Amino acid sequence: MARYVYDRLSHESAALLEKESSRSFQHSAVTLVFEPGPLSTGDGGVDFAAIRAAVEARLHRVPHYRRKLRWIPFENHPVWVDDREFNLDYHLRHTSLARPGGPDQLRRVAARVQSQRLDRSRPLWECWVLEGLQGGGFGLVMKTHNAMIDGVGSDLLQVLLSPDPDEPLEPPPPYRARPMPTAAELVRDEVLRQFRLPRRALRRLKSFLGESEDLGEDLRRRADDVARMLGYTLKRLPETPFNGEVGPHRRFDLLTVPLEDAKRVRQELGGTVHDVILTAVAGAVARYLRAHHVSPAILDFRVAVPVSLRHGESNEGIGEWILELPVWERDPVRRFQIVRERTAALNEANPALGARSLTGMGGWNASRLFGRAARALTSGAAVHLTVTNVPGPQQPLYLRGARLVEAFGSVPLRRNGGLGLAVVSYEGRLCVGLNADFDLVTDLELFTEGLQESFAELTREATRRGRSIALVGG
Repeated sequence: MARYVYDRLSHESAALLEKESSRSFQHSAVTLVFEPGPLSTGDGGVDFAAIRAAVEARLHRVPHYRRKLRWIPFENHPVWVDDREFNLDYHLRHTSLARPGGPDQLRRVAARVQSQRLDRSRPLWECWVLEGLQGGGFGLVMKTHNAMIDGVGSDLLQVLLSPDPDEPLEPPPPYRARPMPTAAELVRDEVLRQFRLPRRALRRLKSFLGESEDLGEDLRRRADDVARMLGYTLKRLPETPFNGEVGPHRRFDLLTVPLEDAKRVRQELGGTVHDVILTAVAGAVARYLRAHHVSPAILDFRVAVPVSLRHGESNEGIGEWILELPVWERDPVRRFQIVRERTAALNEANPALGARSLTGMGGWNASRLFGRAARALTSGAAVHLTVTNVPGPQQPLYLRGARLVEAFGSVPLRRNGGLGLAVVSYEGRLCVGLNADFDLVTDLELFTEGLQESFAELTREATRRGRSIALVGG
């Protein structure tokens, strides 16, 4: 038995590290807003010591948050090893918003945190505690590198947030870092691993042949996926105000929409809540383009949409849909019908798990889903923006008795894409986080206003139709 312990990163995770630069980040973030509750200090501050104690007590449940990177010599492939010098005070940070502590100040701090690349010499996460919010509340900005989401269990927010406001806090077990391998041991293990690869490949092939009920259909479906993605990769992307070389700075905005409004639209017009979101995005894009004197009438506007895929009864993980939004269609109902038809066609080719499967959760899992979705957005397909929609619990969650009010996600930008939208449903709300390049999308608030108007437009149309049906029925 080896005297040391380490975990080799998958090729997918290693590729994320390789693609990252000072302008193109590979971390995801979640901005959480809490009521003050028992964590308020009475003078507008927050009990940071209590939050620190909660994090320290739960870190043993997420051991990968105490692991850092090392590289195999010559092969230059990364592995995870325990950080013998782990210091919680480096990762958990405390700051205050400038007065008056409103949405503008929150957005600026969240954008600044997201504009900073994580230090690769330490475990790849940060948690910022923000006090000084209007009304006496506080916020958290949790930033995690997507390479950490690689077949592991929970994330830190998942073990911190609870539906029980009085959940007891157990004292943490002592942390003992496991011994790490030397450079020579890493090289030796890699040589042995390479020697075993042919036999492993043969076993995987036999497993694939044995598990596939219809081999021809499986191979045809996978070949179609590759051909479709290759087509979008080679297809020229029409220029829009959203696209260009991404810089190192970010803007961040947030919007909340009642989930009941989206459900009313779905009920009256058919389709899914996901269709409602994509239709609202299409309307916002059209408004933004017209404001910038760009006609959407003949524009092929493409978005990347991560979805949880299935094949038969099994979950195949997160995949990527490339969807052409009908930004040229002015009628909101017709626009919704086109989006619904196109998502139905994509679902037939690459079936996605139903909404009921995704929303049937009692605890927090949204930040992990954001990370998994971000990992799926690496195909290289030419798109204008990304839209990520993940479910959250519909009952309130608490941190040491303080109630979570809103949660806004942020996904990394593509190399030539200046805007990404992350939507999370939580306690009757759709919380939309908008992450944008600072120089490409200088008027992000204009897009946010257009998105709000587009949601309202769909809601008005659904309400009008519902009244008309009620009058006819009466």
